[in-house]
Amino acid sequence: MKVSNLNGCKVYNLSSSKAMPGWISQAQRKKLSKDEDWNKRLELIQDFEVTTAAQCITMTRDAEHILVAGTYQPVVKCFTTSDLTMKFQRGLTCEVVAMESLSDDYSKIVFLQSDRTIALHAAYGTHYSLRVPKFGRHLQYNWNNCDLYCCGAGDEIYRLNLEVGQFKEPFHMKTEGCNKMHINPVHQLLACGGEQGICEFWDPRSRSRVSSINIFDQQATSNDITALKFDNDGLTMMLGTASGYVHMFDIRSRQPIYTKEHQYGLPIVDISYHHSSKTILTTDKKLVKIWERNEPNLGKVMANIETPADINALCIANDRRGETGLLMLAGEQGRIMTYFVPQLGPAPRWCSFLEGLTEELEENAKSSVYEDYKFVTRQELDDLGATGLIGTPMLRGYMHGFFMEMKLYNKLRAVSKPFEYEEYRKKKIQERIDAKRASRIATVQRLPKVNQDLAKKLLKKQTSKAGAEEGKKDAKDLVDPRFRAVFEREEFQVDEDAED
Repeated sequence: MKVSNLNGCKVYNLSSSKAMPGWISQAQRKKLSKDEDWNKRLELIQDFEVTTAAQCITMTRDAEHILVAGTYQPVVKCFTTSDLTMKFQRGLTCEVVAMESLSDDYSKIVFLQSDRTIALHAAYGTHYSLRVPKFGRHLQYNWNNCDLYCCGAGDEIYRLNLEVGQFKEPFHMKTEGCNKMHINPVHQLLACGGEQGICEFWDPRSRSRVSSINIFDQQATSNDITALKFDNDGLTMMLGTASGYVHMFDIRSRQPIYTKEHQYGLPIVDISYHHSSKTILTTDKKLVKIWERNEPNLGKVMANIETPADINALCIANDRRGETGLLMLAGEQGRIMTYFVPQLGPAPRWCSFLEGLTEELEENAKSSVYEDYKFVTRQELDDLGATGLIGTPMLRGYMHGFFMEMKLYNKLRAVSKPFEYEEYRKKKIQERIDAKRASRIATVQRLPKVNQDLAKKLLKKQTSKAGAEEGKKDAKDLVDPRFRAVFEREEFQVDEDAED
C-alpha cells in the first residue's frame, strides 16, 4: 500500500500491490509466497477486476452491491460488500456505454450498449432488449415517472416509459449530439449537455425546453460538454468540457461562479460532490482532482490522485452513514483502482479495517525517520577514532551526541575494529557450547533466602575444592550449625554498602 501526501492530505493507494495472473503455474505461485511485497499485499475485494478494461462502475442505492462493466470479453460483475467477494458474473453481447440501476439493489439494471441496444436485466438474467434509432452515449432514469432517457448522436432524446412499456415523443434539441444528461434531484429539471458548449434544460412535466446555457470559448480547443452534474441543493450545477475545464454554475445565472482548469487539457470524465467534506471531485483521463467548493477556499486543491491507467469512471463508496473516503476508479486496466482518502471521510463499514491499517502505517513511518542515521555519543566517537569529525557536516549535533550516516559509521567501525567479526564469531560459538552444556545434568544449588551472595561464595569455594558432587550440598551444610541463623534470620543480612 503506497501513500502520497499533498498539502497535508494523505492518499492511500490500495491497489498498488502485485496482481496474480490466472495463467501462471503452481510452481510460480509457490515462488510468490516467498515474496515479501506479495505477502503484504492488500486485496480489498476478492477478484475485484475484469478481463481487460473496465468501462463503468456504480454502487446500488442500498450500498450493498458494486456493479462493474468490463470489456473484451463484454461482461458485467456484481460484488457484494458484506462478503467482499463476487456475487455473479454475466456475459454481454456488446460493450457497455452506460448503465443505470432501476432498483435499490441489483435486481433491475439497464445497459446502453455500443450497438444501439438497451438491455434490461433482472435478478435472473436478461429480461428484454430493444434498439434505439441512433448510437447512444448516455442513460438517465427518472424515478418519479419511470421514464428512461437515452441521448446519442442525433438531436433527439429518446424517452422510454418502463411502466407502460412504450416509447414517448422524444425531446428535440437545437444541437446535433448530446453527450451527458442529469436530472435535478430537487425539482426534476433535465439538463442535457451537448456539442459546441450548449447545455439545454427540459421540464419533463411540460415536455418543453425551459432554458439553455452556452459556455463557448474561442481559446479552448473543444467546447463539447463531456460531464454534467447537479448538486443536492437544486441550484448548483457543474459542467465539464472536452478541453479540461470545469465550470460551476448557479442555474439562476448564465455566468459561471467559478472555473477550474485541469492542466492536462483532456476531456472531463466525471464530476462528483462529496457533501460531508464539502469538496468536489473532478476527473479526467489522467487524474482525480479534489478541491474545495465553499468560500473562502473555493478552488483550493486538497489532493491530486494520478492513476497508472486512463480513467473511465469514478464511484464514491457509500454505506448506511452516507459518503465515505473510499474511491473506486474504472480504467484501462483489468484491476479496479481503489484509493482511500481519510480527509474526505471514514472508511466504509464493510471495510472498516482500513482505519487500523492506515494508523499502523503512520506509526511505522514515524519510527523509521532516522533509519539511515546512527546516533553516537562522544565516548563512541573516541572508540571509533572519529573525534576529528566534530564540527564538520558529517556529524549533526543532537542532545548529548551526534547523528552520523549509517554508511560512514560502518566504515569507521570496520577500520577501528578489524577483528570484531572474529570476536563475534568466537562469542557465538562459545554461547552454543554453553547452551549444549546446560542441557546436560547440571549441579543443583539450593540458596537460602537470606545472604544469598555469601552462600554463592561458599558454594563456589567448596565446588572448586571438592568437585561438582560436593556442589550439590545445601549452603547451610557448609557452616557450623551454631551459625546457621546467618542464612535464616533477616536481621543477620549483610549490608555490603556499609562503610564498616
